[in-house]
Amino acid sequence: MKNTLRFVTPLIALSLLTACGATPEERFERAQASFAASDFTTARLDLISALKEKPSDVAMLKMLVDTQLALGDGEGALAALDDLGGTGEAPANYAELRGEAEVLRGQFSDALAVVDGVNTPAAYRVRGLAHIGLQKPDLARAAFMDGIAIAPADPALRTSLARFNLAVGELGEARKNVDLALGADPDMRDAMFASAQVYAKSNKLAEALAAYEAGLKRHPGDLGMMLGKVGVLGDMGRVEEAAGLLAQAKEQAPDSPGVVFLLARTAIEQEDWAEARAILQPREAFVRDNPPMQIMYGQALLRLGQIEQARSWLSPLVKKFPGNRNARQYLAEAQLASGDPTGALKTLNIIVQRPDATPQELTVAAEAARQAGDPAAGGYAARAKLPAPEWVGSELAKADAALQAGRWKDAAAAYENISQRSRNPNAMVLNNYAYAAGQMGETKKALELALQALKLDPKNPSIMDTAGWLLVSTGSDKDRGVKLLREAAKLDPDNPAIARHLAQAT
Repeated sequence: MKNTLRFVTPLIALSLLTACGATPEERFERAQASFAASDFTTARLDLISALKEKPSDVAMLKMLVDTQLALGDGEGALAALDDLGGTGEAPANYAELRGEAEVLRGQFSDALAVVDGVNTPAAYRVRGLAHIGLQKPDLARAAFMDGIAIAPADPALRTSLARFNLAVGELGEARKNVDLALGADPDMRDAMFASAQVYAKSNKLAEALAAYEAGLKRHPGDLGMMLGKVGVLGDMGRVEEAAGLLAQAKEQAPDSPGVVFLLARTAIEQEDWAEARAILQPREAFVRDNPPMQIMYGQALLRLGQIEQARSWLSPLVKKFPGNRNARQYLAEAQLASGDPTGALKTLNIIVQRPDATPQELTVAAEAARQAGDPAAGGYAARAKLPAPEWVGSELAKADAALQAGRWKDAAAAYENISQRSRNPNAMVLNNYAYAAGQMGETKKALELALQALKLDPKNPSIMDTAGWLLVSTGSDKDRGVKLLREAAKLDPDNPAIARHLAQAT
């Protein structure tokens, strides 16, 4: 819970430009409408502009406090609270609001001090969040439960507890608490957002997408909902939809860490290394506090040939997170590129001894060993070309899990890895790869894969169904497709997917 970027000065300047001609009352009315739609950035612009002319307006100051908190701007919230306190009309929950602002600033001990002796549900929530920040999960759980003891249906408490459950891997408890929060307040923004997060973490992507869409319908300007939906669409391989929504989010909040992360991830996935560097380089301050961004930045620098810079970003990351395999692989590549094959081999040694070492890891290790004159080079190279059964089993488990969850892009990538590195093609691997590719709209590729699978196993009803449906849905050969679906239905008459495809085809 680090400090958010501070926008106050540019926002004031911008608000003077955008609000010309409007009275403070008109700007406040606009802010109320924006706030109701969860477009907090726009609401803040109008509020700051209106308050320049009416600096002691209590209603505006209260809304500005709520807006800053919703945006995660603890500094801005504290400034607004100071102004609100100066009016002599501080609200009853003033201490709890200051406590939440201190949490957002990362001042967790100060947050605890602010709510000391206050025994409201909101105060217990602040205590729970502060203890999380202080890395005291037992005290955090106790604080949330103390609050729930006096207010069992409080949706904010339930939502915060659900997020805590999610962080410690208690998915069932997270689902229970978020459902209780929604039961108390079905339209609560944080609860709707948390519900979608729980679905996504549980690999229920269709449900997560539906939850984000419901959240955006009720809170159309909410940046978190937009970014959550972008992430799910990306996992499902719906790239064009994700790109359109990400562009909208970028326009709304170009410097949001979430927006920056997704923009950089998109550039990395497209192997546009220069774009990834251009996105991350001006924001190195908060990249340093975000390990996934550090890995992306290090990878981009590596691919652009900025080897020493890549090493300077990746080395501390490997020391801090020794189990991160991506960071280790990229650091080893950077060490190899800088003429340190022995160092590269040492970096990868902990990984390549494992039976589930990936072909990419083994390829780098083989080259490092060759340059270092290590006799293990041949063994690494052989394993890279023909991976161990443990790797195949691990990759197949990941692929199947991704397919079941609807993470089509991840599933397709895993099945492709298996296909490319298997001595003999596997019909079901090709079939599942075809299905995932079809779900992403890559119908030409999907049909090619499905027909390859059919050639290998022509009497498998699942394979016949995939090939038949693709032949029909792409218009490639409807007659052949219908024939395959009818044969599949005879072989597996109780299969609902085959029955549905046959009914749609005829």
